[in-house]
Amino acid sequence: MSAGKLILAFGVQEGFPDGIAGMRERWGTSVLHCPYCHGYEFSGRKLGVLIEAPHPPDHAMLIAEWGQATLFLNGNNTVDDEARARLQARGVAIEPARIVALEGPGQDLSGVRLEGGRIVPIDAMFMVPRTRPGSPIAEQLGCAFDEGPAGPVIRTDAMKMTTVPSVFAAGDAAMMMHNATLASADGVMA
Repeated sequence: MSAGKLILAFGVQEGFPDGIAGMRERWGTSVLHCPYCHGYEFSGRKLGVLIEAPHPPDHAMLIAEWGQATLFLNGNNTVDDEARARLQARGVAIEPARIVALEGPGQDLSGVRLEGGRIVPIDAMFMVPRTRPGSPIAEQLGCAFDEGPAGPVIRTDAMKMTTVPSVFAAGDAAMMMHNATLASADGVMA
């Protein structure tokens, strides 16, 4: 089989932190990425923000606009003194302990169980998951990748051509910011 041009548009897969029971089951329902896209219904409630290195704690500053926020460091002290002061001035609580499980009935979230058994009540958890391409095809073809804020993305030029001639890429696998509307427009450009 042969083709003159190829467009890669296979999206990404999210990766979740190891060892946190109940997270994957709640993804998209009470564990969310963005309050503007699909978490607005939790506005004014108790919100958690989970960051994983190397992400800065900036996501917690955004989430604090939506409700009472707790930043969960999950056992990683990745917040420097300056960022800690900004977060505290914004009213964000900082919880350094490792998360063991997310608790609540079904896909609902009522709290975060920490190592040692303590539970911090929250109604929703926001996080930026690490992502990886949804298929190994780009790598197999020899396409170059750039490191995006959430994981590797296929390198493309302004017309969406990859570093391999006649191979184009569109959508979340080729974009720094993952969003369905932008991914669709990216496909039109390709």
